[in-house]
Amino acid sequence: MKTAYFPGCSLKTIDRAYDVSTRVIAKDLGMTLVEVEDYSCCGAGELKGEGVKSHFLPARNLAHLLHQGETEVMVSCNVCYHELSRTAYTFEVGGAVRDEIQNMLNEAGEPPLTEKPSVRNTLEYLVNVVGLDTIAQHVRVPLTGLRVAPYYGCLYHRPGNMLSSVQIAGEDTEHPHFMHDLLKTLGATVVSHPAETTCCGGKNLLSDGRTSGKLTGRILSKAKSSGADVLALMCPKCAGGLDALQPRAIDAVGEGAKLPVMYYTQLVGIAFGHRPEELYVGDMESDALSLIEQFLSQAEYSLPTH
Repeated sequence: MKTAYFPGCSLKTIDRAYDVSTRVIAKDLGMTLVEVEDYSCCGAGELKGEGVKSHFLPARNLAHLLHQGETEVMVSCNVCYHELSRTAYTFEVGGAVRDEIQNMLNEAGEPPLTEKPSVRNTLEYLVNVVGLDTIAQHVRVPLTGLRVAPYYGCLYHRPGNMLSSVQIAGEDTEHPHFMHDLLKTLGATVVSHPAETTCCGGKNLLSDGRTSGKLTGRILSKAKSSGADVLALMCPKCAGGLDALQPRAIDAVGEGAKLPVMYYTQLVGIAFGHRPEELYVGDMESDALSLIEQFLSQAEYSLPTH
């Protein structure tokens, strides 16, 4: 299964664990990931910019996708997914903004955006294109007994009118459940909690650490008090506050915010029989590696040799 893939910039650097684990499980599932040629930042830095200029970088990436003969792309980062989807939706609506997008691309010497590409979130793609039945067939080390709290963040399903997870796949805009479904397929005990879709304060991560710490602390403490052993997330921006800067959250709300954090793709990889080092679990700052090593030492299944 050939699949166009947009890693974005953070997955190639500080969030390499997300990219690596995505590629590992994709290979297991028979997916050949083909990166968008000459891709650039998704344009998240211009999200608060005014006017059509905020669409230039997303449009450029989508135009390069079409230029290489692909009309659909899988995106792991929620921020990238939101930005590419926002521009694809705006392009489809048409009008003066669409013409301005084309003019910007032309002036920059970039390929034209000739049609609206389909932008798919990796989570939704795994659930609805690959399929839960197929994923279940690859589970070699069921996550039995591991209590996992899903965390979607705020951009995965909002606004629903321009996101494929809602428009194509029918994700619930109020109570998303695709990660719940995936984790159950892996054999994990899914721990629902009231902060699954609340904002992590990612835009305030550097500019307002106090606010960011309170927001991430609330998410972590809600998940932990609900009985979770680990929080599963799907966005590198969220990982900044929930994992890398978790000490800030602990300072803000107390030890109730101390909780291991992993990308859901790493949990899929563990269930598929991969060792933690293959999935860069050690990159996570919140001591997820100790949790997974303890889980594997107690599991009734022998970890295969790769």
